[in-house]
Amino acid sequence: MIFNIYYINFPKVYEIKMMLNNMLLASQTVENDKKIEGETYLKTKLGFNILDIFKLGEAEAGGNIKGSGSKKVLETFEIKTTKSVILDEVVKNCKKFKGFDNTDEGELIKIDNVKLSLENEDELRIVKFINSGAMKDLVVPGTNGFDMNNLFNSMFKDYAYKIKGLIRDNENILIKIPLTFESEFESSYSVDDLFVGKVSIVGLYKGKIKIDDLKNSFQYFQELGELQNAFPQQKEEEEIEESHYSTIQNNQTFSFKSSGDGKEYHYIDLLAIIQNVNIK
Repeated sequence: MIFNIYYINFPKVYEIKMMLNNMLLASQTVENDKKIEGETYLKTKLGFNILDIFKLGEAEAGGNIKGSGSKKVLETFEIKTTKSVILDEVVKNCKKFKGFDNTDEGELIKIDNVKLSLENEDELRIVKFINSGAMKDLVVPGTNGFDMNNLFNSMFKDYAYKIKGLIRDNENILIKIPLTFESEFESSYSVDDLFVGKVSIVGLYKGKIKIDDLKNSFQYFQELGELQNAFPQQKEEEEIEESHYSTIQNNQTFSFKSSGDGKEYHYIDLLAIIQNVNIK
């Protein structure tokens, strides 16, 4: 099987591969041994003058000579241990996906022909803008020189792409890809390349969850800030009974793009996103 890698969580893939088989082929030697065998018959006529005189005939002597030879050619190949070679063995051990009714939690599966879409696009663009350096050296008045850029970097350490996938029979899956701000994807691909055409998903099935179950620090502080803005500031002389609010007054709710639609999705602990390559 030949495939192209869009994304791979290599530490996870490597660990699974080592549990399947912890031997890596470093080199390979091929021997070609050609044997040559032959047989020669030597025939010699022996002439005797005295026999010629009496016309008694001729005498012959003969013998067989056998010989053999061999030719050995040694060819040495070096095996390159690439990410695709490691992933290939994991893919070969994936269960053939026939639907989630026949899939148990924790099973290693490969799902083909998945159409992906980004769930938290609006929020993601904001996160990338902030982390691109736009807020570098920004100092908020009244904070005694507190570096906001360091605050954002700490807040975004657990941020991730939340990606939905549509497969056959209108079943929906959910995956996430940690945002590293460097090179999450292979071969200079970007997240937008995942949404062109259909791809294959390799991972561990983890059951059903909702999108808002995938929490992160940025979303938590975002919701906390909205919650605080919903309540008027208390006067200094008023006594504060609780440090948080357990209910939202006036039936006020808050909706975020990354909070999902309330539906349940089949969650896949992602190992890789690949594109099957068809060749002649």
